Amino acid sequence: MRLGEAVIDLLAREYGLTTVFGIPGVHNIELYRGLQRSGVRAISPRHEQGAGFMADGWSVVTGTPGVCTLISGPGLTNALTPIAQAFHDSRPMLVLAATTPTDALGRRFGPLHDLDDQAAVARTVTAFSETVLHPDEVPELIAMAYDVFRSRRPRPVHLAFPTDVLEMECGPLDVFPSTAARPAPIPSAIFAAADALQGTSAPVIVAGGGAIDAGAELLRVAATLDAPVVLTGNAKGVVPSSHPLCAGNSLVVPAVQAVLETADAVLVVGSELSDADLFNGGQALEFSGRVVRIDLDADQMGRRVQPDVRVVADAALALHALAGRLRNQQADGAARAASLRDAAAATTSEAFAPWVDALQAALPVEAIVALDSTQLAYAAHGRLRAERPRSWLAPYGLGTLGCALPMAIGAKLADPDRPVLALAGDGGWLFTVAEMATAVDEGLDMVLVVWDNRGYAQIRQSFDDAAAPRMGVDVSSADPEGIARGFGWHTRSAATPGELRQAVGDAFAAGGPQFVRVVVPA
Repeated sequence: MRLGEAVIDLLAREYGLTTVFGIPGVHNIELYRGLQRSGVRAISPRHEQGAGFMADGWSVVTGTPGVCTLISGPGLTNALTPIAQAFHDSRPMLVLAATTPTDALGRRFGPLHDLDDQAAVARTVTAFSETVLHPDEVPELIAMAYDVFRSRRPRPVHLAFPTDVLEMECGPLDVFPSTAARPAPIPSAIFAAADALQGTSAPVIVAGGGAIDAGAELLRVAATLDAPVVLTGNAKGVVPSSHPLCAGNSLVVPAVQAVLETADAVLVVGSELSDADLFNGGQALEFSGRVVRIDLDADQMGRRVQPDVRVVADAALALHALAGRLRNQQADGAARAASLRDAAAATTSEAFAPWVDALQAALPVEAIVALDSTQLAYAAHGRLRAERPRSWLAPYGLGTLGCALPMAIGAKLADPDRPVLALAGDGGWLFTVAEMATAVDEGLDMVLVVWDNRGYAQIRQSFDDAAAPRMGVDVSSADPEGIARGFGWHTRSAATPGELRQAVGDAFAAGGPQFVRVVVPA
């Protein structure tokens, strides 16, 4: 076989690859030859940005890396935005891309799709990025990638294959041995963490995306300490919104931040406590009580806060060990969680709350929700409920536009039996509108709600807040429903919260690709 075939064969045979996202071209045909030979499903978006977002959505829902197969040059650069999003939100993605032939690498004589050093272009938004020059390098590089995905902070990996290397003849590739495992906590760190948390009167837990698969262990610790759990966006659903100790996705709320700063103990699990998590002008929180931090990324430990106790370990393993050292205590956790939820609810604009409540009323409890950057989504982050992990997809770290629709497509392909809702503004929707065709090609049942405020309304507000004359913000899609019908979607519209509830409920009941336009009052 050729190397392109052998790469896919190895991934399918040893790493469970079933689906890839990408656009075929003359430079990556050997990868596609391998996909056909191995029976791996190839999803063809209309733009490589869509491929990356679909792979990201897949990774959120499955916990396994979404895989992209891209052409050289523009294929990789088109996908850099979703790769960067996955990097910032700590999600696994494997990017297999062609690059220029070995005799043209770095030569600058103008070969097609040339980047001077494609691996270097991707390096700042990946765990690692390498150019493969020989088939013998592949097994170890693939093993290194899956070590990142399985035992370290998960982030994208990019492998560039010169076209002549993809065409090299080789035999089936053997799997490279690996003993990598999620890091377990050292006992002394757990003892110190228990000592710092036990006997406190008002402990609070902050859980981030690093706790996404540690929900049961997190709840056990929270119940033992009687502590409310404040979630970042990437942790939404890790503790069910209906649980009495869940304070919701409320870390951005100033009143909640004030409670954290005055708490006598704070346990931070798998969170950067980043600017995007806090949205408070870039200020780090100033904790007055003891801080225990659990994170598998040792480099993260001293960023934004200097904890009293550092536990470098997988969240589930550390929390399980910690729960075994703690004794039950009473600290009014449910009442304090309710107070934090009330503080968060009070920040939701009266203009948006009825619309979010309408979505909530129509949304199946098991639904997956993918959100773009738009006004209604901003309100939904804190107000819409999530009852299970890996159900909430949003661009927290990078804050990009255009991700909701393709992420929702990736999520639906990952778990076809669950209802999927995408929520976008009319501006962000147009970034990746072509992926409506992909949803139709794949026969997907999903609902897309577009909040049509006829342009970039949030940026309009920002211009007004800065006392600057508006410019470039009053754009229009003219006929959103006509566009959707042109792609083969069924369309509905809503002009009131009641109509939105009815339209979304009817859309889920009808099946197929369903487009709901919300006509925002001027």
